[in-house]
Amino acid sequence: MTLYEYIEQNPAVDEFTVWDTDYDIETYFYHEDDPDDEWGQAMKLIAQKLEVKEYHDEDKVCVDLSALVERNLNNGVFERLFIRNNTDDIMDDIENIFSGCVSEKWLSEFAVSLT
Repeated sequence: MTLYEYIEQNPAVDEFTVWDTDYDIETYFYHEDDPDDEWGQAMKLIAQKLEVKEYHDEDKVCVDLSALVERNLNNGVFERLFIRNNTDDIMDDIENIFSGCVSEKWLSEFAVSLT
């Protein structure tokens, strides 16, 4: 099940705490029926590509974010987006990325590049 599907199955929860299976990170995804801005659309697209590995309570979820990053290191886009294009450095920055320290355009480009 994807993170997006999980979020949709729990409409009473507004905020989901999301961890990675391998890296000590914590980020947040939000239940938003139809995001009307570029940021929300990008986060929705990312959630659609993350696989839920386990969950705790309704609002705490562990996903395969680092595996998704690893699969996409050589997608051609990451080399432009990241100064150091490796899993460790990207995962070190992912909390800042998801908390808004990049532009909407940057996040959209990142989200669309994920396979």
